[in-house]
Amino acid sequence: MLERERHHLILKLVEERSFVGVAELLELLDASEATIRRDINTLAERGELRRIRGGAEALRPRLQSHLVGMPFSVSQDIAVGQKRAIARAAAALINKGESIIINGGTTTFALVEFLADHDLDVLTNSFPIAAKLLATSRNRITLPGGTIYREQNIVLSPFSNDTIDNFWGHKLFTGCYGINRFGMMEADPLIVQAQTKLLKRTEEVIVMADSSKLRQKSAMIVTGLDRISTIITDDEAREEELEAFRTAGIKIILAKATDEDSQQKLA
Repeated sequence: MLERERHHLILKLVEERSFVGVAELLELLDASEATIRRDINTLAERGELRRIRGGAEALRPRLQSHLVGMPFSVSQDIAVGQKRAIARAAAALINKGESIIINGGTTTFALVEFLADHDLDVLTNSFPIAAKLLATSRNRITLPGGTIYREQNIVLSPFSNDTIDNFWGHKLFTGCYGINRFGMMEADPLIVQAQTKLLKRTEEVIVMADSSKLRQKSAMIVTGLDRISTIITDDEAREEELEAFRTAGIKIILAKATDEDSQQKLA
């Protein structure tokens, strides 16, 4: 990742969260600690953030709770070409007239572009996905009740008796924090809880994950490989990373990004 890209992402994270630690930046940006600290120093010297012990702080911090993981506005600018190619491949699996569930995330958000001509019943916990479906298609959309988390632009409910229990989908399309031989992983317990509820309302689970997610780990497993039907990733995935999925009988689709995909923005 180029220096200007790291600076852009660090500033976005600080703006969203008010504070971000070096340890979290190491994980999210895949850079060395020395590089991250140098970036923070540079941005502090420019007066764009405040350098503090253990990380960086916004010049005008605000207090609010947030979920663990990459904010939607930051993730939206990462691996755009791969996400769009993955979304195109996912859309090819959807039949007109189906009921489907689309979990919140930037990779699943890219799917909406390819659903304009479908006649679907869609349950989604994502405000951007629901808004774009309303603007670009005639699909019927259901949102669950719950608390709005601004960073990820999703609705999560701590209660068991919400709209999700009254919806059934042929297929669930979901991104993830990471996926490997242990299963699909997330980094926040609230997201794990929400995804577990969605898994109960569908027959077929389709994971949309760019190849970087095959190398990302968390302590929280949403589900094992036995529950996953299909994994769609990009063609930069290594065969040794895919071996466990093939052994588990999961269908693997490798999507190749075009030049047009890489030039597009997820918006």
